Amino acid sequence: MQIDESWYKLYENLYGTEFNRFLTIGNTKIGYTNYNIRSLNEIKELIEENYPQNEFYISLYNYNTEENILRWGLNEMDKYEEYAEKNGILIRFKQNTDIIMEEITNLTDIQKFMFIRRSINLGFNKDIVEECSKIYNFFKTHFNIKGYPMFNGYDECLIYYRTNELKLSYPSLTCHNLYKLLKEKLELKTLLYENIEPYAQIVPLPGTQNSNSRLYTQLYFPEYSYEEIMLKGQEKFLDEEHLQEFDTSKDFEQFMKDIDNEIKNSENSRYNFDDIWDKL
Repeated sequence: MQIDESWYKLYENLYGTEFNRFLTIGNTKIGYTNYNIRSLNEIKELIEENYPQNEFYISLYNYNTEENILRWGLNEMDKYEEYAEKNGILIRFKQNTDIIMEEITNLTDIQKFMFIRRSINLGFNKDIVEECSKIYNFFKTHFNIKGYPMFNGYDECLIYYRTNELKLSYPSLTCHNLYKLLKEKLELKTLLYENIEPYAQIVPLPGTQNSNSRLYTQLYFPEYSYEEIMLKGQEKFLDEEHLQEFDTSKDFEQFMKDIDNEIKNSENSRYNFDDIWDKL
């Protein structure tokens, strides 16, 4: 069984044909293995070898270096920031799964799967869908940019925005404060940003399957209802409309630069982003 060929067209739109990224493959039972990948063909080869029994995660950013990024240690996080190609922002919304994990502890594999799917069908993910939609509409209204929402098949909605290459003095701090500002000002509960290294993030590879729910990581249109989004996760095929060119926004890029400048010009981490926000 192979992934539908249309997904590779999307990967080419997202990643190009040559790059320096890493791919994580595996599942909770057997563990996960990381691979340094340099081309779209290498992604194809690894998917054909490991699909669909495993989950697939890819690094959000390309790294402009000839180094093997898998050799970087946890004490070298500055390298991720230095070499990451800063041409996009990912906003993540995570549903707390503690209750589900408690309920399925003593169940068989098939019982676990059925309980998870039933929970999803009954509205388990409504908060992350609603808040992802809130961000989509906010960015469309204030920055005139359309994001690309995605459901990971289990407990997370993600929305991706393409930008031109951002030249920032404090890229990681700027990203963290962007997320923090959005969460506070828009009163979001599920936006995930703490303990995330922005330029070392990995994201589920669209079109691949989540091992907990057996739903596919799918792009969806923001006007979809909750039920439509969850149903879309049962399909392994890509809607060809998602292959449109990514757009960018000078207004959003300037917003990021304004946050960066506030960080650069502030003393003792006493940032004041109110004026920046009020200009929107």
